[in-house]
Amino acid sequence: MPIDLQWEVPGDPGGLETFLSRVADACMELEGISGACFAVRVVDGETIRALNREQRGVDQVTDVLSFPTVRYPAGTTARDNAKRLRREYDPSLGAVNLGDCALNLDRAREQAAELGHSVQRELGYLTAHSAFHLMGYDHMTETDRRAMRAMEKRAMAALQLWRDPKGGIRMTHQELFNLACEVHVNSYAPYSKFHVGACILTEDGRTFQGCNFENASLGATICAERCAAGCAIAAGARRFAAIAVAADEPAWPCGICRQVLREFAVSLDMPVIAGRVGGSFTVKTLGDLLPESFGPEDVLNRE
Repeated sequence: MPIDLQWEVPGDPGGLETFLSRVADACMELEGISGACFAVRVVDGETIRALNREQRGVDQVTDVLSFPTVRYPAGTTARDNAKRLRREYDPSLGAVNLGDCALNLDRAREQAAELGHSVQRELGYLTAHSAFHLMGYDHMTETDRRAMRAMEKRAMAALQLWRDPKGGIRMTHQELFNLACEVHVNSYAPYSKFHVGACILTEDGRTFQGCNFENASLGATICAERCAAGCAIAAGARRFAAIAVAADEPAWPCGICRQVLREFAVSLDMPVIAGRVGGSFTVKTLGDLLPESFGPEDVLNRE
């Protein structure tokens, strides 16, 4: 893998190393280098503040720090410095060591909440940002900032993770399904023992997670799909582009959830992704699941 993940905070990183390695691969491919790697430390706010103070003399919390091993001549990046990169070849790693970075999980969670996307995506962006620092990019001047930002955008777009306020976000079915799997663990299902997670992608590129939560009265139970829809609606979203549903066993949305999705779907071609947590999934359209449907236009357009 192009990264060595060092998880230094409570909790389980799950499949994060694989995801961040994909991000690193995309960045290096854009730069035109191969056979390189770097370490990624995921730490808390206090740890990154201490690193910032010790390494840079800045006593404040930040979201990411990067420490390159290669000194690049001014105006050049990794693609221009093949000889310098070869000097950093580490036989124990079997790769060129670009350096290491530290990601602040506390700040990543805050920024993900502010932007309305997943913590995984935010850590992916911070990893891309750091990867380009390690390959010689910077943002001290406006020209440098634009060049670095363009590379970050290209890398995230290649991964279908770039958020474009005008064009929405292009997220793969797998990425959306992963977010549904992520929230599945929060399901409250003491009666049915059937746990479900869901994630809605809105037309403007935001993602909203939800899980099922049951009630002793049974009738007050809320499905994961409607839980996610409620979160989206409360945040002002009104147009759903896709939804993923992850359960203990593959399960499609129930009838009432299909009708709720119909209310806010961009179109009946909206993908509905369903599968087993940690396993494969199947994709159908909302129109497949709710043929000959009745929607808001059937009421609002009546004379």
